[in-house]
Amino acid sequence: EQLGSKPRWQEFSVFFSSPPTMVLRFLMHNRGLHSLSGRQPGGLKGNGVVGIRRETKNRWERRAPLTPHHVRSLVRKGIAVVVQPSQIRIFTDEEYHRAGAVVSEDLSPASVIVGVKEIPVEAIIPNRTYMCFSHTIKAQEYNMNMLDAMLERRVRLVDYETMADPATGKRVIGFGKFAGYAGMIDALRGVGDRLLGLGYSSPFLNMGYTDSYASLAACRTAVQLVGDHIQIGGIPRDLAPLIFAFTGNGNVTQGALEIFQELPHVMVDPGDLPDLVRNADPHVVYGVLLQREHCVAPKDPALRFDKNHFYKHPEQYRGIFHEKIAPYITCLINGVYWDLALPRLLTVNQMRELHARRARLMAIADISADPYGGIEFTRECTKIDNPFVVYDPDADTESFQWDAPGVLLGSVDNLPAELPREASMHFGSVLVKHITQLARSDGTLPLSEQTDISPTLRNAIICDKGALAPKFEYISDLRLKKAAERASKHKRILLLGAGMVAAPLVEYFSKTTEISCKLTVAADKLDAATSLAKRYPGATPTQVDVTNTDELDRLVSAHDVVISLIPAPLHPQVARSCIRKGVNMVTTSYISPEMEGLHSAAAAAGITVLNEIGLDPGIDHLSALKTIRDVTKHGGKLRSFVSWCGGLPAPEASCNPLGYKFSWSVRGVLNAGLNSARWREDGQERSVPKGKLFQNARHVDLFPALALEGLPNRDSLAYEGVFGLTGIDTILRGTLRYKGFSTLMNAVQEIGLMSDTPDPRLARGAPPVTWAEYMAGLLDSSNFSEVLKARFGATPAVPGGLTELGLFSSEPIAQAGTPIDALCALLAQRLRYEPGEHDMVLMTHRFGIEYANGRKELHTSTLARTGDDTHTAMAVTVGLPAAIAAEMMLMGKIADKGVIRPVSPSMCDEMLVRLARQGVAMSDSVHVL
Repeated sequence: EQLGSKPRWQEFSVFFSSPPTMVLRFLMHNRGLHSLSGRQPGGLKGNGVVGIRRETKNRWERRAPLTPHHVRSLVRKGIAVVVQPSQIRIFTDEEYHRAGAVVSEDLSPASVIVGVKEIPVEAIIPNRTYMCFSHTIKAQEYNMNMLDAMLERRVRLVDYETMADPATGKRVIGFGKFAGYAGMIDALRGVGDRLLGLGYSSPFLNMGYTDSYASLAACRTAVQLVGDHIQIGGIPRDLAPLIFAFTGNGNVTQGALEIFQELPHVMVDPGDLPDLVRNADPHVVYGVLLQREHCVAPKDPALRFDKNHFYKHPEQYRGIFHEKIAPYITCLINGVYWDLALPRLLTVNQMRELHARRARLMAIADISADPYGGIEFTRECTKIDNPFVVYDPDADTESFQWDAPGVLLGSVDNLPAELPREASMHFGSVLVKHITQLARSDGTLPLSEQTDISPTLRNAIICDKGALAPKFEYISDLRLKKAAERASKHKRILLLGAGMVAAPLVEYFSKTTEISCKLTVAADKLDAATSLAKRYPGATPTQVDVTNTDELDRLVSAHDVVISLIPAPLHPQVARSCIRKGVNMVTTSYISPEMEGLHSAAAAAGITVLNEIGLDPGIDHLSALKTIRDVTKHGGKLRSFVSWCGGLPAPEASCNPLGYKFSWSVRGVLNAGLNSARWREDGQERSVPKGKLFQNARHVDLFPALALEGLPNRDSLAYEGVFGLTGIDTILRGTLRYKGFSTLMNAVQEIGLMSDTPDPRLARGAPPVTWAEYMAGLLDSSNFSEVLKARFGATPAVPGGLTELGLFSSEPIAQAGTPIDALCALLAQRLRYEPGEHDMVLMTHRFGIEYANGRKELHTSTLARTGDDTHTAMAVTVGLPAAIAAEMMLMGKIADKGVIRPVSPSMCDEMLVRLARQGVAMSDSVHVL
């Protein structure tokens, strides 16, 4: 049609400055909006609609399987695309929208849904085709729930990892080269940070980690500039030569080599390494590419390496990397995945030998990121924001400190996510070639009849319509084999106690632990044990009377470790049973004199009885000792150490006279108020006798928004030796409460309600007595207000508070035997957390530090945590440390015997790392005075 003599689009040029471009945008936009209309509903039968998942595995996963460019090409071929919106994806929703996609949360219209990482079980739509890296072909336990859900929901699963050229068997799609790029870049910067921690500046500090650059080209430029520094100024002669060893021939290694070759470099043969370390140029770096024959050798010295023989009979070979290569290289870049049948590249014992011999190997970039794989001590993948740990082979522990003893170890499992744009473009350019046929294929047909897709796709189908594909039926047998292996290696854990802090511990062993275990929850009341155990798979409830020696011994002997969360006075009974049966033990309580007296017997029995591993004591020890070691290492001298800790209601839940509610043992809280205390302040030793603690509360100014008071906690001076602080001017450990707590509790104590002397009126079966009647007897008067005014002054806080707590009520008093136990029963009822109320844990250490040059600093470490609807903060911070301690015992990571505290550096460092992984960590600050 024409309007006058102009083409129609020219009539609209008043609106569009670039008419053809704008019309194209309009058409694409319109096509995206209506591309789903008239199509068949999503299902296994292809309807020409592809869905792109939003990646949710972690915050760093910004990749996409198809970019807007690929989407545009699909739309032009008549394939509709639905994209889930995402605020973190490297490509914006608007870019996809302009490319012709429909941006929608709902992917159900699609017959094919593509993603990068595994699909959450709750997101799996039945009767669809899914494409992703499923990580199921080795029967990986952590993804078997996903595979089961896909089988149950009759999903056709295509795994990128198994897409191969049928002629060559080589994989056709992946991110391997980008893992190599990012892994090598991160390794170079990691080496720079490690060298700085060891006291050396190097050119590698002039570059960043991969994620700090906008593109791969920018990364290359940064590496080239580092190369210029090396070529001109060299590296410290103490470190020369820097030798990087590469394993593998695949895309991962090729990508790493590309980055390495941006530096001034020389590639050498493995046989040249011994001579090279004696005579090398500090103005270049050296590389060595390793083949299988450089890393393994026949066990029979009369035989030579034969590749075919090796793969047929790997059990006849042994690893030689630690003998022939590792002593000479600086950094290992591992790009090889490990098979169970093969010798490991490097074991814990081999690394320990290398460390003892002061070998040159200082860093390992395990780009394969294969936990418990070729690098045996790669046990958990690191993260992009914390890409390296320092592995100490002597202690078999990990640390986040750059100057810690050991070897630098990086094992990030999503390295290509550091280059999300280029990685996605590369990946999508291959994937888009296969999507069209898959989106139109008939997945309702039997797998053998699905000839409308290529062999590359058909051979990559893991499961289809509720059954494993014939090629992958072995997964079922492999799962059974792995389950049997796990069952044979199950560690048996006995938890004594099912109280307020036990749930996170049980949950940890049910969901998080690195070990295979079976947990028994034992309590004096079977209902309590059952109520806790039934919430977590794998936990078995039982009833036990710990005062019955034979019954306790039978139960203890059937387990590998005992965790005692019962009242502290009963711990010695449990410890004696553990000594008799040779079973390790964990408690969260202070070491009592009675427990201390069992040290020699426990050591002689060869067992560990680890105490003081909860919150306070526990996390406070771990964090304080770490800071003290760090300060001492850097030449500082501690002049003061003040530590405060308290479990409190969150402010909105503190609406009672005590400003307190119970998140752990009521009797334990009250007993703590009866202790004596001893500390040193400004060089003066101070003390409070037993029973006078509440009279010695002080204002504590830690958080301006909170009115807090503190009570000295037990014998602080006992920790001078434990913490290595002999002669310190100030050492005080204290307990936090809201202001007013001590005034009211002092009145309660003065009246006699905290006595543990049996009272006949409170004996079981005695005539019922109300609280008002009982209080009248204690006060020798029923005129409560006058008596209290005379004894405690005119302040209304005491009579008002006692009244609100129910101490003058007509409520019957519990026949609990003693006044303190009757009070416990009342407070447990009156001061419990109601639904929707949360507790709070506050802990802070303040270290006064002085250096030889006169510089003075105040170091502060703080932990502040609020509970949630699942667990109280107190339960998490007490239960998790105990769980982790027991786990480390079962892994052989705690070697000390006898009755001990968590004070050894290796134990403290690893526990802090493991707690941080669970979200429990101190925040630190330093102020110059």
